[in-house]
Formats: sequence, structure tokens, C-alpha cells
Amino acid sequence: MPKISVIVPVYNVEKYLKQCLESIINQTFKDIEIICVNDGSTDNSRKILKEYKNKDSRIRIIDKKNGGLSSARNAGLRFSTGEYISFIDSDDWIDETMFEKLYNNITQMNTDISICAVHRFDEKKSQIDDSNPYFTLEYFNETFDNKVFSYKDTTHFLMDVCVMAWNKLYRKSFLDELGAEFPEGLIFEDGPFFFSIFFKTNRVSIIRDFLYYYRINRKGSIVQKGGKHFIDIIDVVDLMYNSIKDTPVFDEIKSEFLKRKINDIVYRYDLVNIFYKWQFYRKIKNKKYLFDDDVFKEESTTKELQLIYLKLIEMRDKNNIIRFYKNKYKIKFMYKIMQILYTEENIYYLKYRKLILRIKKHPKICDIWYQDDRIYVVLFYRIKFNFKFEYSKLEQS
Repeated sequence: MPKISVIVPVYNVEKYLKQCLESIINQTFKDIEIICVNDGSTDNSRKILKEYKNKDSRIRIIDKKNGGLSSARNAGLRFSTGEYISFIDSDDWIDETMFEKLYNNITQMNTDISICAVHRFDEKKSQIDDSNPYFTLEYFNETFDNKVFSYKDTTHFLMDVCVMAWNKLYRKSFLDELGAEFPEGLIFEDGPFFFSIFFKTNRVSIIRDFLYYYRINRKGSIVQKGGKHFIDIIDVVDLMYNSIKDTPVFDEIKSEFLKRKINDIVYRYDLVNIFYKWQFYRKIKNKKYLFDDDVFKEESTTKELQLIYLKLIEMRDKNNIIRFYKNKYKIKFMYKIMQILYTEENIYYLKYRKLILRIKKHPKICDIWYQDDRIYVVLFYRIKFNFKFEYSKLEQS
């Protein structure tokens, strides 16, 4: 049984995969197994994995149908045999001392989770950016050094604790006891996973060494595309809310949680493709806990955040706007049908863009009429059908 199981989800990352694997196999801490979960890659990723497996017997390859990052990580968890667990994303890489330092920290401090600092590598600029204290662990002051702590010690900056799965080492028995899993079918999955375990332990520790290199602004990354999955942010916030509402610090952190997460929701809404915005409207309406006027009337609420909250309300109320436009076009459609039926008695013109369909009314071929709020159609005497068409209500209005 190895000391550490390193779980690496892999999906179409042939450009970055070698750098990632090299950084893992060259660790100063050697007692590891490397579980590479090939999540249905269609590029050369599988070939690269096989090449490295032939070089290093510690590498295991698990092939599965594409199910997303959470699904791949969960599969890796099920196959892991190590005493501790680490997750490394296959487009990132790590310092060669990462596992040695995290292992020493988690064993010496006897904790369930050990956290390290993160370098962000900007793919577009080809340079490291350490300006974000969320990743550099600057929100943890010096009193957290060489100390075992719990979430209760972080309530004043809980929303600034880095939730990412990959800059941590976890005790496997702790994860197994909780039945910890990533929520499948969603992106932004790290938050729900971290919150589901962070509130269940009193033993967490940190080291300030920068041991993980997180690649940002990567071309082709799912979080850069603004696709349909951006709507997942609403379900993700829901899962995180359910994790904190039963904690004894809920009243203390509720306000900050709502402010941060509403900001996240509106941010993703602004980025999502216009074709999916209406789905945002539908989901938001049912999340009543998000619409807390008292929270956003607090003196500490900035004008910018108040505007964001107003935008959230607008998103919720857009359902009414959608209903208005649906009715508007339904009315236009009904008038058009009646115009076709009565403008020229013997000929029907059905126009779609440049295409015009001309149908001559003939009882033996096609007969269409309106009666008692129904449209009747008879084709070749034999094919008959009708459907509800409440034009009389339209006329009365």
C-alpha cells in the first residue's frame, strides 16, 4: 500500500500532459501510486499515458467514458489504495518537493487536510501571477503557522479559504468515513466537495510553500467557454449553502456567503452564452434563500454589491418578460393564421423567409377552416385532424 495516491483526471490535454506527469514522477517523495483516469480523451492523451506507464510502474491507467472532471476524480478515489490522497489536474504541474512537504506536515501535525500555497501561471502572458491572496494563503495570518485548526477559527475569512481540490493532501480514511465525493455532472465542483469535508473535521493545517502551479487562461478550458454548464453555478451554490446551514457558525457567515456567491452567480450569468440565459432565469426563481433583502441593506454592503443584487432580482423577474414575449409572438402567429385563412379564399400562402409555399384550396386535396375556436384540416378526404385555436378570445381582448 503506497503512502500517497495521486489522482490525475485526463481529458484532451496532450499539450500539457507530459509536463504534468514529469513533475509527478520526479517527486522527491517516491512512495506514491499515480492513478491516471482517462476520461474518454479523443486526442493523443491516452497514447502519452501508455508511454509513461511503460517508463514508471507506479502509473495506473483507468479508461472510462467521458463523464467530466468530478466523475474522473471519483473513479480515481474508488481505485486508490494509498493512505493519503492528492488530486492533480492534468494541465497543471507541481513542485518536485510537494508530496514530501505535504506528507511531513500532515503526519507531524496529525491532521486530515494539509494545504499549500499556489502559483498561478498565466498561459497568455507566460508568467506567474502571485497577486491573489486566495491562492497565496495570505488570508491565514501568522497564528495559523504550525497550528492545527478548524473552520471555527476561519469564520472571519471563511469565504477566502481556497477550496480548490489540488493544493491539498487528504487523509483517505477521513474521506472514506464521510463518503466524500465530487458532485458529478457539474463544473465548479471544488467548492461543494471542500465545504462537505471542511465542516466535518477539527484538524486542518497549512504550509506556506508554493508547491502547485495552476494554469489560468488556458485556451479550450471549460471555464473559459461560457457554455451551458455555466448554469451549474446555481446548483453548486445550493450544495455549498446546504453544507453551511447546519453548522453552528451559520448565522455568523450567512451574510458574507450570500454576498460572495451572488456575485459569483451574476458574474457567470454575464459570461454565459446568450442562448442559455433564459435557463438562468428559470433556475434562479426557485432559490428563495438567495433573495435576502436584509443582507443587502446592511451598512457594510457596497453600492457595487447592491447593484449586483438588483441584477439578480432582475434575473429572477425576467420570467415575466419571457412570458410577455411568448404571448406577444403567439398573438402575432394567431393573427397570421387567420389572415391566411380569410384573405384569399382559394389559395393559402405559407411564407418562411424566402420560401413561399402556395396551397390551392380544393376539397379533394386540402381543406382548412376555423370553427368554434378550433382549426380543422382535411387532406385527401381521408386524413383529418384539428387543434385548439382560441381566436375568439383574442378578438374580444
